[in-house]
Amino acid sequence: MVKGDIHSFKRYKKELKRKEKASEKLARRQGKKEQAIKQSDEQDLSEEKTD
Repeated sequence: MVKGDIHSFKRYKKELKRKEKASEKLARRQGKKEQAIKQSDEQDLSEEKTD
């Protein structure tokens, strides 16, 4: 009985770790998208000023 509980606890911890990694990866991706959007906006503004 105890072994089953330990196994389920390990699975639970592994799942938490996987979800944490996934959320970090998603945050990095969203950060990159936001940077790309900001850079394109800045380029658009600089092009409008030169025209």
